[in-house]
Amino acid sequence: MNLLYQLTNFLIGTCLASHACVIAERAGKEDFIFTRSKCTNCKQQLSLLDEIPLVSYLMLKGRCRYCKVHIPCEYFLIEFLGGFAFCKIDFSSISGMNTALVLFSLLLAAISDYQSKEFDVAFIVPAFIITTIHLLVNFKKISSVDLIHFFPIFALFVYEIFKNKLGFGDLLVYLILALYFSPQFANLAFLVASIILIILFKTDELDRKASVAFIPFIYIGVITQLLYK
Repeated sequence: MNLLYQLTNFLIGTCLASHACVIAERAGKEDFIFTRSKCTNCKQQLSLLDEIPLVSYLMLKGRCRYCKVHIPCEYFLIEFLGGFAFCKIDFSSISGMNTALVLFSLLLAAISDYQSKEFDVAFIVPAFIITTIHLLVNFKKISSVDLIHFFPIFALFVYEIFKNKLGFGDLLVYLILALYFSPQFANLAFLVASIILIILFKTDELDRKASVAFIPFIYIGVITQLLYK
């Protein structure tokens, strides 16, 4: 039963991730709620079968059904990671729904950051609201250990931002993770993200002189923490 529960959540996660891609691409440009998805090349409206996460990409062999243009594999990867991000969420509880909204907001930021090296702060406003309420409700539960884990990393972030080595968006994401989940959770997520980046730099998969979208790697770190819990 637990496996079926997680599989169902995985499928829900792929759907949410697929819609997150649409929102990140259309936000501020066109309607992403009531209009159907379409090919970005030929503008042909996609059928329902073409919109099934993961499956449609594999069935179409990564190409548009109509114009045969290659569909970026990033879409498949985002849907795949989205499935794992939500597979342990309890959608039947208020806390689970809050966590899902936080994860969805961060996913929007990660996709936008990957595509344009920046993101609209409006994407994470829901996460900030939920985090603020969570902090107010659980303020008395904050321990000295939490503060020890939080303040050194927070100070390091501020220092790196002043040196223009990190973006302000990275700090906002850290605050959401640290205050909603825990400072330990946030630190480990950022540690995983940093390790992945170091490996990619060492293998020359990334240009060391170019700016790097860090939030997608943070999101992968978040997923590892959620799966480990």
